[in-house]
Amino acid sequence: MKSGLLIATLVLSFIASPAFAKDDTAPAVNADTKAAFDTVAGWVRAQMEAGGRYSEVSSGERSKVDAKLGEMGKMFEQHGDVAQMGDADKTRMFNTQQEINAILSKRDGDRLICKTERPVGSNIPVKTCQTASKIEGRRRDDLKDFQQRQNVQPQQKRG
Repeated sequence: MKSGLLIATLVLSFIASPAFAKDDTAPAVNADTKAAFDTVAGWVRAQMEAGGRYSEVSSGERSKVDAKLGEMGKMFEQHGDVAQMGDADKTRMFNTQQEINAILSKRDGDRLICKTERPVGSNIPVKTCQTASKIEGRRRDDLKDFQQRQNVQPQQKRG
Protein backbone atom coordinates (compact mmCIF):
# COMPACT_ATOMS: atom_id res chain seq x y z
CA MET A 1 0.00 0.00 0.00
CA LYS A 2 2.82 2.38 0.88
CA SER A 3 4.51 1.78 -2.45
CA GLY A 4 1.21 2.61 -4.21
CA LEU A 5 1.05 5.94 -2.43
CA LEU A 6 4.69 6.58 -3.26
CA ILE A 7 4.09 5.96 -6.95
CA ALA A 8 0.97 8.15 -6.92
CA THR A 9 3.01 10.94 -5.37
CA LEU A 10 5.76 10.45 -7.94
CA VAL A 11 3.26 10.55 -10.81
CA LEU A 12 2.10 13.88 -9.50
CA SER A 13 5.66 15.13 -9.29
CA PHE A 14 6.23 14.93 -13.04
CA ILE A 15 4.01 17.97 -13.40
CA ALA A 16 5.21 19.64 -10.24
CA SER A 17 7.51 22.61 -10.48
CA PRO A 18 11.24 21.96 -10.27
CA ALA A 19 13.23 23.41 -7.39
CA PHE A 20 13.85 26.72 -9.13
CA ALA A 21 10.32 27.31 -10.41
CA LYS A 22 7.34 28.97 -8.84
CA ASP A 23 5.08 26.48 -7.09
CA ASP A 24 1.80 28.31 -7.71
CA THR A 25 1.33 27.24 -11.34
CA ALA A 26 1.27 23.45 -10.89
CA PRO A 27 -2.26 22.02 -11.05
CA ALA A 28 -3.56 20.10 -8.06
CA VAL A 29 -4.31 16.74 -9.67
CA ASN A 30 -4.38 13.34 -8.00
CA ALA A 31 -3.02 11.08 -10.73
CA ASP A 32 -3.41 7.70 -9.07
CA THR A 33 -6.13 6.62 -11.49
CA LYS A 34 -6.41 6.49 -15.27
CA ALA A 35 -8.94 9.35 -15.36
CA ALA A 36 -6.71 11.59 -13.25
CA PHE A 37 -3.67 10.67 -15.35
CA ASP A 38 -5.57 11.48 -18.57
CA THR A 39 -6.25 14.95 -17.16
CA VAL A 40 -2.59 15.45 -16.23
CA ALA A 41 -1.34 14.13 -19.59
CA GLY A 42 -3.74 16.43 -21.47
CA TRP A 43 -2.55 19.40 -19.44
CA VAL A 44 1.14 18.60 -20.12
CA ARG A 45 0.49 18.17 -23.86
CA ALA A 46 -1.39 21.49 -23.97
CA GLN A 47 1.44 23.24 -22.12
CA MET A 48 3.94 22.02 -24.74
CA GLU A 49 2.09 24.02 -27.41
CA ALA A 50 3.04 27.58 -28.39
CA GLY A 51 2.61 29.96 -25.47
CA GLY A 52 2.45 27.15 -22.91
CA ARG A 53 4.62 26.58 -19.89
CA TYR A 54 6.71 23.97 -21.75
CA SER A 55 6.58 25.58 -25.19
CA GLU A 56 10.38 25.59 -25.44
CA VAL A 57 10.63 21.80 -25.83
CA SER A 58 12.15 20.77 -29.13
CA SER A 59 10.18 18.61 -31.56
CA GLY A 60 12.32 15.61 -30.58
CA GLU A 61 11.69 16.22 -26.89
CA ARG A 62 7.97 16.69 -27.56
CA SER A 63 7.86 13.34 -29.37
CA LYS A 64 9.69 11.64 -26.51
CA VAL A 65 7.36 13.15 -23.88
CA ASP A 66 4.31 12.12 -25.93
CA ALA A 67 5.67 8.57 -26.25
CA LYS A 68 6.41 8.35 -22.52
CA LEU A 69 2.96 9.70 -21.64
CA GLY A 70 1.56 7.05 -23.99
CA GLU A 71 3.50 4.34 -22.13
CA MET A 72 2.13 5.56 -18.82
CA GLY A 73 -1.38 5.69 -20.27
CA LYS A 74 -1.10 2.05 -21.41
CA MET A 75 -0.02 1.03 -17.92
CA PHE A 76 -3.08 2.76 -16.47
CA GLU A 77 -5.29 1.05 -19.08
CA GLN A 78 -3.97 -2.34 -17.96
CA HIS A 79 -4.22 -1.72 -14.22
CA GLY A 80 -6.70 1.13 -13.71
CA ASP A 81 -4.74 2.67 -10.86
CA VAL A 82 -1.33 2.58 -9.19
CA ALA A 83 -2.53 0.44 -6.28
CA GLN A 84 -3.25 -2.45 -8.67
CA MET A 85 0.22 -2.40 -10.26
CA GLY A 86 2.95 -4.87 -9.40
CA ASP A 87 6.34 -3.72 -8.22
CA ALA A 88 7.90 -4.05 -11.70
CA ASP A 89 5.20 -1.85 -13.25
CA LYS A 90 5.49 0.68 -10.43
CA THR A 91 9.23 0.88 -11.04
CA ARG A 92 8.67 1.29 -14.78
CA MET A 93 6.06 3.98 -14.08
CA PHE A 94 8.51 5.80 -11.80
CA ASN A 95 11.35 5.66 -14.34
CA THR A 96 9.10 6.83 -17.16
CA GLN A 97 7.78 9.80 -15.23
CA GLN A 98 11.35 10.69 -14.19
CA GLU A 99 12.35 10.88 -17.86
CA ILE A 100 9.38 13.15 -18.58
CA ASN A 101 10.15 15.31 -15.56
CA ALA A 102 13.79 15.68 -16.62
CA ILE A 103 12.78 16.98 -20.05
CA LEU A 104 10.02 19.29 -18.82
CA SER A 105 12.01 20.76 -15.94
CA LYS A 106 14.73 21.89 -18.38
CA ARG A 107 12.14 23.55 -20.61
CA ASP A 108 9.88 24.99 -17.93
CA GLY A 109 9.14 28.57 -18.95
CA ASP A 110 8.14 29.39 -15.37
CA ARG A 111 11.50 28.20 -14.02
CA LEU A 112 13.12 31.05 -12.13
CA ILE A 113 16.72 31.76 -13.10
CA CYS A 114 18.71 33.95 -10.75
CA LYS A 115 22.16 35.40 -11.16
CA THR A 116 24.36 37.68 -9.13
CA GLU A 117 26.27 40.35 -11.04
CA ARG A 118 28.16 43.51 -10.27
CA PRO A 119 26.61 46.46 -12.10
CA VAL A 120 28.92 48.69 -14.09
CA GLY A 121 30.48 51.28 -11.74
CA SER A 122 29.75 49.31 -8.56
CA ASN A 123 31.45 46.62 -6.53
CA ILE A 124 28.23 45.64 -4.79
CA PRO A 125 26.75 42.51 -6.35
CA VAL A 126 23.06 42.56 -7.22
CA LYS A 127 20.90 39.45 -7.49
CA THR A 128 18.30 39.45 -10.27
CA CYS A 129 15.76 36.73 -11.08
CA GLN A 130 13.67 36.22 -14.21
CA THR A 131 11.63 33.39 -15.66
CA ALA A 132 13.20 31.26 -18.36
CA SER A 133 10.49 32.28 -20.83
CA LYS A 134 11.19 35.98 -20.23
CA ILE A 135 14.92 35.45 -20.75
CA GLU A 136 14.28 33.45 -23.93
CA GLY A 137 11.85 36.09 -25.21
CA ARG A 138 14.40 38.83 -24.63
CA ARG A 139 17.08 36.76 -26.39
CA ARG A 140 14.79 36.29 -29.41
CA ASP A 141 13.92 40.01 -29.49
CA ASP A 142 17.61 40.98 -29.29
CA LEU A 143 18.48 38.57 -32.10
CA LYS A 144 15.65 39.90 -34.26
CA ASP A 145 16.75 43.49 -33.62
CA PHE A 146 20.36 42.61 -34.43
CA GLN A 147 19.35 40.94 -37.69
CA GLN A 148 17.21 43.91 -38.69
CA ARG A 149 20.10 46.28 -38.03
CA GLN A 150 22.40 44.13 -40.15
CA ASN A 151 19.97 44.32 -43.09
CA VAL A 152 19.78 48.13 -43.07
CA GLN A 153 22.26 49.67 -45.53
CA PRO A 154 23.79 53.01 -44.48
CA GLN A 155 22.78 55.91 -46.69
CA GLN A 156 25.61 57.59 -48.61
CA LYS A 157 26.20 61.30 -48.10
CA ARG A 158 25.60 63.47 -51.10
CA GLY A 159 27.64 66.46 -51.44
